[in-house]
Formats: sequence, C-alpha cells, structure tokens
Amino acid sequence: MKVTGCVCDELSADGTNEIDMTDKQRQETIEAICSWLKRNPDQLNYVMQDLIETFGDYEVSEETCECCGDHVWTWTWNI
Repeated sequence: MKVTGCVCDELSADGTNEIDMTDKQRQETIEAICSWLKRNPDQLNYVMQDLIETFGDYEVSEETCECCGDHVWTWTWNI
C-alpha cells in the first residue's frame, strides 16, 4: 500500500483520495498502517503521542516547569 499526499487537503492510499474512500477502504488502510507499525515498533512513540493529543483531553498547569519554564500540558485519553 502506498499512502501519499498532504493531510490538510489531499491524502490518498493506493491512488484513492481519503475523502472518496469507503469505510472498508479506510479500515484496510488503517490495518495496513497497524501492520507496518508492528514491524517497526520504534515508531510507536510518535503515533501514541499524536493519537493522545488528537483524542485526549488536556489540562494546562498554572505552575511552570522548573527545567524549561513552560507551562506543563497534561494529556489524558480514556480508552
């Protein structure tokens, strides 16, 4: 499977634009991605971070980080 394009306007898998895919095609694409991730577990950190930020809820602390001075964002995703 070949996934190409820009996620903001035209993402395609095997030449079919995501917007035109059936639910079955989307599921097949996600299954192919998951299969790839099983073979490349070193990439799971990035995927987990993106998923938690996409589907989770966040809180911003009033305290700043002692190391960097930024406010600390905490993400929680109840699955």
